[in-house]
Amino acid sequence: MNDANRIKYALYLREWEFHGGDKAYLRRTADNVPPLDYSADMKGHLFCPECCAPLFRSPEGRDYAADGRRAFYAHTRGVDTECSLRVKQAEGKRYENEEEARQAIEDGELVLIQSFMTEKPVPPEVDGPGVYDREPNEDINGLPTLVAIGRHRGEVFNLPRRITTVRGLCRRFEENLYKYFLLPEQQVARTLEDQLIDVRDVSEACDVPRLYFGRIVHSKNMGHGPQNIRMTFLEYPGKEGQKDFCLKATDASSRDHGIDDDSVHRIVIMYGRVTESGIGLCISRLGWGEFALLPERYDYLFEER
Repeated sequence: MNDANRIKYALYLREWEFHGGDKAYLRRTADNVPPLDYSADMKGHLFCPECCAPLFRSPEGRDYAADGRRAFYAHTRGVDTECSLRVKQAEGKRYENEEEARQAIEDGELVLIQSFMTEKPVPPEVDGPGVYDREPNEDINGLPTLVAIGRHRGEVFNLPRRITTVRGLCRRFEENLYKYFLLPEQQVARTLEDQLIDVRDVSEACDVPRLYFGRIVHSKNMGHGPQNIRMTFLEYPGKEGQKDFCLKATDASSRDHGIDDDSVHRIVIMYGRVTESGIGLCISRLGWGEFALLPERYDYLFEER
C-alpha cells in the first residue's frame, strides 16, 4: 500500500479548528469521509484521523488523477505533526511523561491491552424486559502495569490496561484503525493499521502472537458435531512451499463468531501464533476473544491492501 492511500478517510467537522481544538471532541463528533465521498464544500474542514492535522484531497475536483490513480487525502503543507500516516513504516509512539500517556488514554488516542479474553464473557444479570438482549462486557479494566513507552531509554510508566476482544476492536474498526495500541508483550505502541498483517504475506511459522487478517475462501466442519474442528481457509497465494493458510477452531466457536459454510469473502481478524499445518500454515488454539469477523461495512478499508 503506497503512502498516498494510507489515509482511508478524513474527519469532517465544519466548526472545528486544529490550533486549540479539542481532539477528543473532533474524534467523537466528526463524520468519517472516504476520498470518493468528498464534496467541494468540505474543503478546509477535513482532518487526519490520527493526528487531527488539516488534510486536503488530491485531485480536488475529480475522483481520479490524470495518471489513473484514485483520489487521496494528504496532510496540508506547513503543519508539522508526529503522525505515522506521513511515513510508510511507523516507528511507534512514545510519550514524554506519564501524564501525557494517561491523557492519550483518556482521549482515546492510546489503548493498552493486557490480554484478549480466552473465555466467552457472561452477559450481565439484569431484571426486567430486554434481559435477553444484553451483550456481554467485552472490554473490562485490567491491572495497572509498568510499560516502557517513554521517550527515554529504560523509562517506564504505570498505566491502566484493558482486557478485551478482537470483536471489540472490530465493532468500531474505522475509528480504531488509527489509534495507537500496545498489545500484550509489546514494548512500542503502534497504530492498528500498522499492526495488521496480511496472511498472504506470511511464508513461515511465527511463535510471537500478532494481529493477522485474511479473506475467507472456504470453510468446512471437518466432522459432524459442534466440537469438531472447522477449517476456515483464507485467500493465500502459496509461498515457499506453503500451500494454504487456515484458521482452526471448533465448529461451535466458529459459528459463535459468525463463521460457517456461507462466510465466503468475509474478512476475519485473528490474534495468535502462526504454526505449520500439513503442507500449509494455520492459526489455531485461539481463545474466544482472539478472533472475529470484520463487519462488512468496513471492507472498503482493505481495498488497497
